[in-house]
Amino acid sequence: MADAVLAAVARLYAAPSSSPSDRAAAASADAWLRDFQKSPDAWKVAETLLRSDAVAFEPLLFAAQTLRQKTRYDMAQIETSSQRILLRDTLIALLIHHRLNSPAVIRQLSLALASLSAHLKDQEWPDPVQTVAEVFRAQQDWPILIQILSALPYEYEGPSTDSSFFLDREEVSARRQAVIFSNSSNVLHSVTMILQECGKTNLDLVKQCLDCIRAWLEAGDISLEKMAGSQFISGTFSYLLAPDQDEGVYDAAVELLCEITRRAGSRLSGNRDAQNVLPLVEQLFGGFSSLGPQLSHAIAQEDEEKIRALCSLFVNAGESFMSLIFTNWNSWQIIVAAILACTSVPMLEIVAITFQFWMILADEVESQIKIPSTNATQSTLSRPDTASLIEVFRRLNDVMIRHLHYPANIEQWVAKDRDDFRDFRHNMGDVLKSCVLVLGEEEALARPFAILKSYAIDPTLGGIGGALDPNVPWQHIEAPLFALRTIGRNIPDSESAVLPSIMALLPQLPAHPKVRHAAILVIGRYAGWTRLHPDYIPYQMTFISKGFEDEESVSAAAQSLKFLCDECGDQLIDYLSQLHPFYMTAVSKMGREDRRDVIEALAHVIKHVPAGPSSDPTTADQTKVLHMFCLPIAQRLHEIGVGASAQQNPELGKDLETEICDLIELFKIFMSLFDDMWPVLSSLLSFRNGKVITAISKLIVRCVNSLEDHFRQSVLAILPQLVAIFQLTECSAVVWAISNALPLFSSANAQLAGEIHTIVQSISQTAFKCVQEANGKIENISPVIEDYFLLLGSFTKSLPLVVLKSPLLPSFFECAIACMHIQQFDTWLALYSNFLATLLGLASPIPSSKATEKAAIPAHLLAPLSQTVRTFATPFLSGLMTGLAHTFPHREDISSETGSGTCVVGAVVVGFCDALADGEGVQALLGACESAADAELARELLVKVVGALERRDVFRVDVLIHDFGVKCRRRNHQRKK
Repeated sequence: MADAVLAAVARLYAAPSSSPSDRAAAASADAWLRDFQKSPDAWKVAETLLRSDAVAFEPLLFAAQTLRQKTRYDMAQIETSSQRILLRDTLIALLIHHRLNSPAVIRQLSLALASLSAHLKDQEWPDPVQTVAEVFRAQQDWPILIQILSALPYEYEGPSTDSSFFLDREEVSARRQAVIFSNSSNVLHSVTMILQECGKTNLDLVKQCLDCIRAWLEAGDISLEKMAGSQFISGTFSYLLAPDQDEGVYDAAVELLCEITRRAGSRLSGNRDAQNVLPLVEQLFGGFSSLGPQLSHAIAQEDEEKIRALCSLFVNAGESFMSLIFTNWNSWQIIVAAILACTSVPMLEIVAITFQFWMILADEVESQIKIPSTNATQSTLSRPDTASLIEVFRRLNDVMIRHLHYPANIEQWVAKDRDDFRDFRHNMGDVLKSCVLVLGEEEALARPFAILKSYAIDPTLGGIGGALDPNVPWQHIEAPLFALRTIGRNIPDSESAVLPSIMALLPQLPAHPKVRHAAILVIGRYAGWTRLHPDYIPYQMTFISKGFEDEESVSAAAQSLKFLCDECGDQLIDYLSQLHPFYMTAVSKMGREDRRDVIEALAHVIKHVPAGPSSDPTTADQTKVLHMFCLPIAQRLHEIGVGASAQQNPELGKDLETEICDLIELFKIFMSLFDDMWPVLSSLLSFRNGKVITAISKLIVRCVNSLEDHFRQSVLAILPQLVAIFQLTECSAVVWAISNALPLFSSANAQLAGEIHTIVQSISQTAFKCVQEANGKIENISPVIEDYFLLLGSFTKSLPLVVLKSPLLPSFFECAIACMHIQQFDTWLALYSNFLATLLGLASPIPSSKATEKAAIPAHLLAPLSQTVRTFATPFLSGLMTGLAHTFPHREDISSETGSGTCVVGAVVVGFCDALADGEGVQALLGACESAADAELARELLVKVVGALERRDVFRVDVLIHDFGVKCRRRNHQRKK
């Protein structure tokens, strides 16, 4: 076997060739080697290769990587304690054997040994740290020792992670305490000693030592107090101040100091033994102070990498010690000055590092300075000079506006450059909004306005009535306009000192497309202010309308029109006569998002039109106006659909979808349109186009969510047609729409409930056919499965008694079993969370807040559910165990998607056991566990899960079942390729 491995490695690393045969040989060798790594024989073969002195580097590295992989993923193959102890001794012996060989081989073996230590029990390896410290105490072995020590904290990932094949969660936690926490002081002492001994001669080892301390610090295992009691901090800063700096050591020192700073700051902010960490903070402050000249020199030399590193360090200091900046301003203001210097550099990626600091500082300024202190002594002694801080934010505000400037060579940018700069500007906008908190609304507006005013031909006019100098680059005008727009959210509508002058200046701006785009967005941002100053509406509407004539400004014009109409809709009714011809001619030429904004803008105005008929013939009637604007949509839908079919016109679905989306925007406000428009929409369903069906389904869901009970009769009338469409097309979007509508019928009488059951029955017949025709490849019909089980879940929640009495109940359950191995996450949630957990939850004797009606379900009505569960218990549990061992998503992924309190699998298991009384469910579950794993694992689960099931502790059951599934995967199945 070793010879076969050598041959495969030789083929894999053969000289590169462009011939197809050589590439195929290399790919075949790679696949074979990957499969070999997973086999039990790989342990012995890898050891044999590593013990040989005649093997080349590539096979040695592969063998070391194999042991690294297997100690992490395949420890289940090492079944006995004596074999695991032998493996430990083997890895140590191999490290000694290769102590003078390639660092890459040593690294892989070190990682393997560290990984192994996390899987061994105390009696198998009581103290890994002490062992490796003794074995590799010689100076020539220090690199190996540091490699192992660096890897250990990452292997002990914490008590919440099941990182061991042979230890349960409690044992993992105890093992971490014994191996990591108890040895942290010894590790700090040993690594500090190595740093002092090697000095600055072995820079690679220095870097490894710094990374090692950071690894232990990130794991929370090293005491900050003990670190302060040594010369470690000053020694680390010395690497930054050394005249001949090594880049790797420099970066490692910065990262370590950042981590120390963050943890010290966390202790201070949490008031956890704050006094004990102050000596460390004083040492850090001394180091920060010494770096000021180096930062100035780096900025002068435009040394981007060094500026980035120092900026990161100063920002961490500022964010971590924010309280000290306020209590000791005279000393700590040098940190703020350093960060401002970093913000001022032209390297925008470095500038972005400082944003979070400025926003935190502004919040602190607002809370600590603008709010009077109840302690007069603290107010005079602790707080910084207000004028000093305001001056800092003035400079910051000006720096931000300068960074907002587009460069002169914008024409040379590619799309990514534009996207990156756009994102950067919006992030800068958050900083400018923070400046408003400190400077106040008037000064925050006055500073960008002053920049614009300075470009006026006659500045004495204040920019009012005087044009701007046409020779000023457009970038200089657009940037302060962007600033005005971005701070608008923090400016009250009642502001009257500066905004009138700004609004009066807008008509004098040059006609450059970028400037016009920015100015139009300013109008939209301050639409609330315009509502209180309606005299500005005529010129603003004219200004916006001109934007539709410029391709680059259409999007801005549509957006601003929407905001202006939303705020001033009641004052714009007279403009409808002008907006209608514009709508008839211009909207059809716009992109989808722009036309939606315009239609929504119109809707905001129309809603203010009087609803009833007026005695005055000149007064508009809302119904007439509404139909006046809807008629073009209906006509376009009719024109697109007449004489066309989805097969004859491939663009049909796209065109119809666009028009229906226009309707959705109007339906946001005028749901009453649905009944009038349904005949047109109904005719479009006959085209059987998936995009059209989906768009109409979205419209229905929008109406359901907005109108709720008022929409009940309308949706009831169209349900049969939606069912027919699903039967004809198998487009499940209509099933999704129906599932959203079913809660409207939760209080239905017997006749109506029967109609709903008939609808679900018809849908089920088509869904069953789809599942049957899939021949087990249910991932090919994932949308149908997802929407169908969303429907069944909604049906069960809305009409539980109808479900329990349904003759289809066994078929529902049987279909669920057929789909239990689905892997698409959303579909999995629909099946297990929406349907199975809801259906089985009906059997729980404890009512929940989400289904209080369960308390009213008579016991005899639960009999069909119990009988169904009993009938399908074996295939159901088989599907559950298969899912746990193969396809279920991780518990953390489920929680992150559905909420930390969601226990989907636990709820299903508890509901299953509740449905089978007298312990029948528990016994069936444990029998299935024994079939899926060995008896030892099943007994472990039995001891812990029975009590949780009796208490109906869904969370605990969920944790135990998922842990059982993880161990099943590890013990009984190979790793995935």
